[in-house]
Amino acid sequence: MVINKNVSLKDYTSYKTGGNALYFADCISSDDVYYALKFACDNNLSYEVIGGGSNLLVSDDGYNGLIVCTKNLNRYIINTGKNILKCGAGIVLADLVLYACNHSLSGMEAMAGIPGSTGGACKMNAGAFNQEIKDTLLTVTFMNKDGSITTLENQEVGFGYRKSEALKDKIVLSAEFLYKNDKTSEELLNIRKEILEKRKEKQPLHKPSCGSVFKRPEGNYAGTLIEKCGLKGYSIGGAVVSTKHANFILNENNATSSDIYNLIQHVIKEVKSQTGITLEPEVRLIGFNN
Repeated sequence: MVINKNVSLKDYTSYKTGGNALYFADCISSDDVYYALKFACDNNLSYEVIGGGSNLLVSDDGYNGLIVCTKNLNRYIINTGKNILKCGAGIVLADLVLYACNHSLSGMEAMAGIPGSTGGACKMNAGAFNQEIKDTLLTVTFMNKDGSITTLENQEVGFGYRKSEALKDKIVLSAEFLYKNDKTSEELLNIRKEILEKRKEKQPLHKPSCGSVFKRPEGNYAGTLIEKCGLKGYSIGGAVVSTKHANFILNENNATSSDIYNLIQHVIKEVKSQTGITLEPEVRLIGFNN
């Protein structure tokens, strides 16, 4: 594995913004991950792990350490039988959903269209339309900071809303999912199609974004609160709050990461001022001081 220096992260995030990583490791295998961590340790470097980059905002100043990229890590799907699929961390979640639907395996079809990798989806317990990763995950295998490998069962992971306690600061290598066999492939593919059509209808998919910027506040919706505060269409630099779905901030016109970050902070401030509710970002920040 080659560790490259001064790599632009713009091509590794869905926002298409951000500066350079001092060092960058594109990991294909679990051994690559081990050697990347060893490189960071041997050179006294901090490191951050990124997957598909769909839920990520990187500072314009970049990252003064090692980026461990798992976008291409363990790209396999194994049908082990008994309604169980084993999947490498680098598999795009949407591809796993499609595979499951094609093989009459239900429980993940409502997550069609969620961007990003399966490893990242496990770490944030990704979900949509009343389905979450925790509903089908059987086991998850990850690498610890010291290079050791651990496998946990679902109940040991500590899943919560858009989080997994046991996977913090861990690098997901693979996961196993247990599905139901209660629908035909045709039925599942039709559900998948309907979900994708709903996303296209309700979400602004024409410009770079990170998807939903804020987590859903208890008893409310972030997009509803932002809209009620009159922030639809509000812009800073090239970043704008979508007029189609207020919980999306778009890179509308060559935005910088600073534009997007400052708009996020403005939305938080205005919603807090007008409603008393503090929105919590769902997007992950790298290279920012706060």
